[in-house]
Amino acid sequence: MMPTGWCPGTRTVTGMLSTYPGTSCVRIFFGPGDGLPPGAWTDPRQRLAQAPADADVIVSHKDPEVDAAAFVAAWQATGRTGRLILVPHHEPEQQTGGDPAPAAFRASWTRTRIQVGDHPARHDGRLRLAVCWTLQWVRRVDAAGRRVNDWRTWWPEHEADAVDLVLADWYPYDPTARNPFRPAGYEEPASALAIMVELARATGKPWGIAEINHPRITTSGGFPADLDPDGSRCAAWYRRMHAWAKANGCQVWSHYHRDEGDLTERKTEQQALRELIAAEAAATRRLAPALETLRAELSRRWPGAGRTVVDATHHADHRPNARDIVDALDVDVTGVDTAALLAAFQRHPSAAHWIHGGATARADDGWTRRPYAGADPGRDRLHLGIRSTEAAERDQRPWGLVGEAGSDATRFLALLKDPAVALQLRALPWQYVGGGIPKGMSTLGVLNEIVQTVRVIGETVARQAADPAPDRAALARLPEPRAAADPPEPSGRADGVPPADTARSPVDTAQPPVGTGRPRTAAEVDALADAVAARVLATLPGHAAGVSGSELAAALRAALAELVE
Repeated sequence: MMPTGWCPGTRTVTGMLSTYPGTSCVRIFFGPGDGLPPGAWTDPRQRLAQAPADADVIVSHKDPEVDAAAFVAAWQATGRTGRLILVPHHEPEQQTGGDPAPAAFRASWTRTRIQVGDHPARHDGRLRLAVCWTLQWVRRVDAAGRRVNDWRTWWPEHEADAVDLVLADWYPYDPTARNPFRPAGYEEPASALAIMVELARATGKPWGIAEINHPRITTSGGFPADLDPDGSRCAAWYRRMHAWAKANGCQVWSHYHRDEGDLTERKTEQQALRELIAAEAAATRRLAPALETLRAELSRRWPGAGRTVVDATHHADHRPNARDIVDALDVDVTGVDTAALLAAFQRHPSAAHWIHGGATARADDGWTRRPYAGADPGRDRLHLGIRSTEAAERDQRPWGLVGEAGSDATRFLALLKDPAVALQLRALPWQYVGGGIPKGMSTLGVLNEIVQTVRVIGETVARQAADPAPDRAALARLPEPRAAADPPEPSGRADGVPPADTARSPVDTAQPPVGTGRPRTAAEVDALADAVAARVLATLPGHAAGVSGSELAAALRAALAELVE
């Protein structure tokens, strides 16, 4: 999801919401002398108070001496769940209407960072601080095609860590046209928005569009031709721009619904914007693969219905991002070792932040626990959010919740120590009938043949000896041959290893155990196969796919069939 909406211009917010249902972004501007009034969040006459609680709100202002801390505190007190994107000094490069000089601009950013840079809402991603420039100014070139303006003049380099987002206002500009601001055609998105990708790379920050509009290209609008009298080309261009922006990392999109951008009488373009807003509001929710892995481990470690919740509304993390991926889930911690869960979560490279019990912490802050005053996940709920990058979302390395308490390796070893399973495993080597063994015989059958042969040879030697007693005594110590299918008897230890002083020959260990014995009937083989299949399935992950209990039992029956007399 790419939050999409508008700047209302001279229209009311309530009227705009009825025209554009599902709006997920609203931009509000405070001009020179307006300050940054905290009361705007609660005064029903103010536009801020009318904006949807779950929508992102871009708030930009012109005045340098504002109390950003009071403004943010008033926003947080409303319990809004959408993000607040705060822009100190909207379009400072214009140098009109009270815009500051570069030194004053940088000082204002320092003041903003001191006031709200360390605010808990910024730590968990709900408060974003942004710069905003006009792209016509940034893109302007001279006759030789060289840019004449440097955006770095209005980049707070000394406070770069406090900047979370680079925003810009997009309006048409073609330096090859007679009037660069009234081009003959609609610029292709890859060219029109390439500058935003460039700025994002140069600053290391994600980007978004705070204002955008393109008038219809008609002679009545000051353009060189009547290219688009019905607005259909403009509407198609607008859809392409929106799609390209979303595919290339744009975080937020706001149409400038004022003056030439007011779409009230431009019904074709209005319908395009309405459809784009509705499509983003209806975006699918696909949980990040990394969180799918976490959810599976949670279910195995602490089973229970409703253990995890994805579609919560208390935090913007639960909304799909521009890739339609959800980067957070909430956990019902009833019966959960929360300390163990958080410890495992914080060790994973994808982990970004958590919220629980009035506290929050984030990876980029060294997992420092801080107070949290935003909308709470709910009683007995723990909010877990990961980094909103493709690499973090795709990282399906284990989270470590089923390590010492229940890893597959540990549980498999425990299964091997089960006396019933160990009994059959010890029998398997003596039942082998594959390559290297005479046809129709098992390894135990071959060993029996060897014993019988030794008896015959030994008796022959004894008859020819001057004193046959020692030879016959040795022959008496040979074991009696057993049936080839007999399982070995248990050794007296759960792990199947015989004590050092009681180790016996393979033929000795092939005698059936007292009270258990080998299965004598097909029904007993079926029962044993079902029991072993159940034990094996119990050790597999709860989300394992393609494992059929009936197929596993059938395979075991086939392997054990020769045990039946």
